[in-house]
Amino acid sequence: MEDIEGWEPHPTRKNIYKNLKTGLLYRRRESGSFDRIPQKMTEHQELEDFRKASGLVAMTSRSRGRTPPPSDKTLAEESE
Repeated sequence: MEDIEGWEPHPTRKNIYKNLKTGLLYRRRESGSFDRIPQKMTEHQELEDFRKASGLVAMTSRSRGRTPPPSDKTLAEESE
């Protein structure tokens, strides 16, 4: 079996690979693409899969409501 970056071949099954990032099993097609094999997923894997499919990027609490720092010009006017 060939080595593909980010994929680990199954030890006993031909054309079955494990995604190193998610831990899910995929079947390699003749065209070179991968099809996910139906399997029981953890709650975290299901939520992560849904988040990626929806295309939404959640805003973190650190970036919410943040304003840019005032420029030096504004500070210089106030200090005079």
